[in-house]
Amino acid sequence: MRPAASLLALTMLLGAPHAQALALQAPTPLLAPGAHVTGGIGEEDQQRMRLSRTLYNLQLTFAEAGTGAYLTGVEVLIEPLAPGPAVGPIKDCGPLLYVALGPGAYRVHATYRGVVRTANVKIARGTTAWTLYWPIFPD
Repeated sequence: MRPAASLLALTMLLGAPHAQALALQAPTPLLAPGAHVTGGIGEEDQQRMRLSRTLYNLQLTFAEAGTGAYLTGVEVLIEPLAPGPAVGPIKDCGPLLYVALGPGAYRVHATYRGVVRTANVKIARGTTAWTLYWPIFPD
């Protein structure tokens, strides 16, 4: 049985909280590399993102510098530092973006209102979380 199918079966058998705890122990993502989910606007959407976060090993947050206010409408491209295919561009992301990636080093390029932020991230065991900040733009 494939890992994603196994997690679904465990969720049905044990209930979501127990399956989620088991997913936390997984050394590699349960989804195909490049799989992603974005959102986090409003309480329901944040809850949906919290429930799915254990399936993804890169968790990005986009926010304003100074205020910490969440940002949406970010375009993201993730390039491996070793030869391999890029993920993206993923359009209209935010404020949260979760991505399943294979082990390795990556460069994240995130663009908001024409301003690019980059981050070098290393994916190994567990989850890598990163917050990218932009200046406050006048409306």
